[in-house]
Amino acid sequence: MANRGFLRVVCAVMLSFTGTIAAAAPSCTNWMKQPDGSQWRTCVDDKGQQYCESAKDGRVSRVSCK
Repeated sequence: MANRGFLRVVCAVMLSFTGTIAAAAPSCTNWMKQPDGSQWRTCVDDKGQQYCESAKDGRVSRVSCK
């Protein structure tokens, strides 16, 4: 019986930790190739704010979404 209580606590801690990680991860579209050879994608951060990223020659930077 004591083991059940311990397992419930462990499971609750693991679920709350996993939920925190999932909520903090940004969500991004797939990279889209542009005519100039760069790639572009749009993302949403853990606070629901949209931002965009551009990648060229292995460098990723945030850019305006306009």
